[in-house]
Amino acid sequence: MNRAVLLSSQAQREFSALDTKSRARLRAGLSRLAETGKGDLKKLRGVSGGTDLYRLRVGDYRIVFESTPKELRVTRIFRRGEGYDWL
Repeated sequence: MNRAVLLSSQAQREFSALDTKSRARLRAGLSRLAETGKGDLKKLRGVSGGTDLYRLRVGDYRIVFESTPKELRVTRIFRRGEGYDWL
């Protein structure tokens, strides 16, 4: 199932701002999801725009992404406390 992982410019900035240990954990979580389709996933409800967004939980971080058969398009990476107000 090996899918490509693409980060939006916003997600790239958020990923780069993290410490080395957190980046490694998030990278491992995304790799596992891309290769096996497994992880702590949840479909987000109430999303405008008609696209289905999902949340991957990796420790205290949340990764919001759109899934296609060939790609995972990461929209945002944030800490648990930030919430989903930006949706």
